[in-house]
Amino acid sequence: MQPITQLADFREPLMQARHAGHRLMLVLAVSEARGIELAQQLTQMQAPCLCIDVLKTHQSQLSDHQHINASQVKQYLGMSNQWVVYNAHRSFNASALCAASGTIIGGGVLILLTPPCVEWHCHFDAQLQAYGQSKAEAHSYFIQWWQQQWHYQPAVYTFSEPKDSEPKNLLPAQAPEALWQDLPQLVKQAHAMLPSAAQQILIQQLLMAYQQQLKQVFAINAPRGRGKSACLGWLIKAVGHDAPHGPVLVTAPSKRALGTMVQTAGAVPINFYALDRLLSERPKAGMLMVDEAAAIPLAQLTKLIKYYPLLVLSSTQDGYEGSGQGYRLKLPRIINKLGASHQVSTLIEPMRWQSNDPLEALVRKSFLCDAELPKVPHFTSTDLELALNYSYSQVTGKLLSKNTNLLRQVYALLMLAHYQTTPQDLRLLLDHPTQKIFLCHAGDCLIGLAWVAQEGNLDASLAHQIALGKRRVQGHLLAQILAQQAGYSSACVMGSWRIQRLVVSPALQNRGIGSLLLQEVCHWAQVTQVDFVGASFAASTEILRFWQANQFLVTWLGLRPDTATGLNSVQLIRPISSRAQALNQQLRCHFHNYLSFGKHLWFASVDAETWQLIVPSKAHSLAHELEAEDQQRLLTLLAQGQAGFCGALYILYQHLQHEADKQLVLQAAQSKTHKGLQKAVRLLALSVLPLSVEQ
Repeated sequence: MQPITQLADFREPLMQARHAGHRLMLVLAVSEARGIELAQQLTQMQAPCLCIDVLKTHQSQLSDHQHINASQVKQYLGMSNQWVVYNAHRSFNASALCAASGTIIGGGVLILLTPPCVEWHCHFDAQLQAYGQSKAEAHSYFIQWWQQQWHYQPAVYTFSEPKDSEPKNLLPAQAPEALWQDLPQLVKQAHAMLPSAAQQILIQQLLMAYQQQLKQVFAINAPRGRGKSACLGWLIKAVGHDAPHGPVLVTAPSKRALGTMVQTAGAVPINFYALDRLLSERPKAGMLMVDEAAAIPLAQLTKLIKYYPLLVLSSTQDGYEGSGQGYRLKLPRIINKLGASHQVSTLIEPMRWQSNDPLEALVRKSFLCDAELPKVPHFTSTDLELALNYSYSQVTGKLLSKNTNLLRQVYALLMLAHYQTTPQDLRLLLDHPTQKIFLCHAGDCLIGLAWVAQEGNLDASLAHQIALGKRRVQGHLLAQILAQQAGYSSACVMGSWRIQRLVVSPALQNRGIGSLLLQEVCHWAQVTQVDFVGASFAASTEILRFWQANQFLVTWLGLRPDTATGLNSVQLIRPISSRAQALNQQLRCHFHNYLSFGKHLWFASVDAETWQLIVPSKAHSLAHELEAEDQQRLLTLLAQGQAGFCGALYILYQHLQHEADKQLVLQAAQSKTHKGLQKAVRLLALSVLPLSVEQ
């Protein structure tokens, strides 16, 4: 990190970076208005610039540039920018910053606008507010920790002004050349984007596999910005419109992220299928490409490997938009088990910038994208003997921010547990006061962890508004699903713990450690008088069996498969208190009838094996009919609510006398998002309620 007190000091290192094709980050740690002024003068030349979270009142000063908010960054990943201006005064999303940095070309600059460095960690922004912190006690351990990482990174230059001094004009009229001289514009490429030598070899290899119709799985793993998607587009172009051996199909978690592939494919169209549609229709193909394959559950990839002989699986390696570590560790074992041939390729050279780029190093290192799993010694003892040496502890974000070595180990395990672990999770982990981390050690070695979110404990009035679909609060995912979709607002009133991640080091999996860790979490939930512990995830047989073996019961099932995973979401709880046990009995009965009514209407994508695990047994579903009072309450939510439309349809159907009304309910169930049908069904629900309830 290089502190500077005048922008003229930044000119020489920027010229050197341009000469090397490298990129830098300039932190303007001043007031928001002053930062906008400086950014405007730095970026005033005609050069591509992306501005993020700049207020409309300030956009006129940067009027020649593209303006977006942080939530839109992923839609702009195919862009190339010389400048990116990120305004962190109002909010700071680490994932958005990292993703936007990937659009900057060699010689470009990431300009970060922040409050003065010594004040930023106490600055009350939108994230701290969403996490439930108060303005008076605002403190970001994440920002404090991240600023410490700058000291080890040559990409970072920080500009600040003496606190008591009056702001000075950046470019005094009398002598502008003394402070800042405009830089020559970067030379634009006059030729079309062409593949490198390494990319040409990979494209030719895949083209030959298509022409020979090999039965093989090709895995392309590389860091962000290495041109994986570009290669797939060039391959589609090489196959051409005719596709003599069958069409090349493409699936990905998001169609919007295929911009680069579309660009390099040229006039040849992309045959894109959302994953859920691909799995249900199984169209024939000469080759199937799966972009960002690490984002797809292994159970779904297994199905694709079975269906399609020639697959290309492309995935970002240690990416800051999500990690694929678990995918890379487990996929080869799955392919070998299926008896398929497997080949792994990687791309090293970046496309938009040169190798050894300081900004890329800053992003990867300071956001722990390169964090390695804790090294696990070889244990020779039996599982029982090993279990006697386990120790458990809880850590807070504050403690982790002061112990970077432990934080790196924790984050590496989190990346293993879920492909969507991103830099913003670091902020959530360190700054959210209701997040808990339970650690499991064998001796001195960290071997597993559980990441838990505290939910519920909302007042009854707010919980009722959530059930009606008129309110939604930040967090409280499981509690709000049970309130809004299932119709039980008491789930928001009760205190609950939702397990967001549960992970064990790969070397020690299948030895019961995950179950022991889960028991430890449930023990502490009972000690602290939590009503229930739960989880919400994409429903697959392997994961369901684990949770059910640990006394968690399925209480709800999402209506439609996720387009990215092809799986329906499932919610499970393990009741602890007596009132949670009563809630569970009601939920299970309601759930049984909901599934029976909706099986052929909504859940065709759920495979038979998973369905058998989800459907409550007679012992668990108890009576198949809810009490009249409960039925009336759910019908009232249906009649008066703005969400949770499908949960109580079976009750309404049972109460209707006329066949035409029943057909209307079935039609609305099949077209569950049709607003006109929804309105008609809500009126029907109102008509069957007692007069006192209507009023």
